[in-house]
Amino acid sequence: MSDVATTRAAHAARSTGPADLDGARISALGLLRSEWTKLWSVRSLWITLAAAFALTIGLCAYMIVDGEMLGSEEAQHIPFGWTAIYPVGMLVLVVLGVLSITGEYSSGSIRTSMVSVPRRTGVLLAKAAVVTGVAAVLGVITSVLLYGLLQIAGTVPAARGISLFDPDMFWGALGGTLVLPYGALLGIMLGSLVRNAAAAICLYFGVFQMGPQLLPAFLPEPLAGVVDYMPLAALDVLRAGGLASEPYGAGTAAFVCLAWIGVLGGAALWLLRTRDV
Repeated sequence: MSDVATTRAAHAARSTGPADLDGARISALGLLRSEWTKLWSVRSLWITLAAAFALTIGLCAYMIVDGEMLGSEEAQHIPFGWTAIYPVGMLVLVVLGVLSITGEYSSGSIRTSMVSVPRRTGVLLAKAAVVTGVAAVLGVITSVLLYGLLQIAGTVPAARGISLFDPDMFWGALGGTLVLPYGALLGIMLGSLVRNAAAAICLYFGVFQMGPQLLPAFLPEPLAGVVDYMPLAALDVLRAGGLASEPYGAGTAAFVCLAWIGVLGGAALWLLRTRDV
């Protein structure tokens, strides 16, 4: 009798197992939820977010209260001059982006993700959307708080009484705010390319952070201007809010920033689809 019951149970399990998976599919919302869960499971997430927020808020607040702006004498009087500090926070968020993808490779959990999503590209796109979204929220909160402090302190004459949505303030503040999510996205692309946290961070510092200072010494004179088309140079133009026309305008700067993400992201997606994990 027992053997008969066991046989029936096994038969029932075989017949109902596949039926449970009928209709199951991988949706974009499911991928976003999965990456959201994985992001908040990264132990260093709170540390990197807090470090980026504290560095940016602390240094910018010091500048605002002291009434000093970085750059030339003309730049010291622009209403959104505090955004000159944002690249410091961007460095931390580059590390966050790198760790969000390389952590999966170091732990081996990337294999589970790729087995669950055979087309693979959806995993990277969902991760980029979640991490960049979190960094963008951090950037918006930071800018709004610093704008409020700027109005309370009243130490920058060009910013007194000016609305955050006034064109003279808005475009510069927006350009500075975008620096933070751009750094997180750049970190994800580099981390996906090299799959190792130390190598990706060294690649960022060597090529993108120090490159504009080092490359002109090694490049022929006609090619020295190529450093103007590095991501940080283009971000500086965007952060200038249309007040700077050198070496090119805001439209060209936006194209340069997107082109770098397109090239790095395209390479990362192609390698993700063709390499073993």
